[in-house]
Amino acid sequence: MAVNSGSLLLVLTLLVALSTLFDVSTALGGRKAKESDVGFKPLDPKDPKVVEVAKFAINEYNKEAKTNLKFQLVLKAASKETTYTLIIEASNGSILDKYDAVVSLNGNSKTLVAFKKQ
Repeated sequence: MAVNSGSLLLVLTLLVALSTLFDVSTALGGRKAKESDVGFKPLDPKDPKVVEVAKFAINEYNKEAKTNLKFQLVLKAASKETTYTLIIEASNGSILDKYDAVVSLNGNSKTLVAFKKQ
């Protein structure tokens, strides 16, 4: 099965983003990855731009999965160039859960790359 380079790049970017934001051990020495290791910079979770990106992630996931999650707040955020990695708290009825999201920005356009319940 052939894998195109765009798909491979997207998967590698996602893995780096998630390992950086969510403290997954690196292969070298088992030490924790840091934002500075791969260029991801921590962001203020209350920054209006971060909140806008998080709300976009929730709305896109709701459309794709036919769910009705309600945005509550951003717990953690980081970015590298046009990729945002987020930990978002959202409610489903009276239940609060945490979600990992990766959003890619291209000009005024946003794309939900990944969205997963923790």
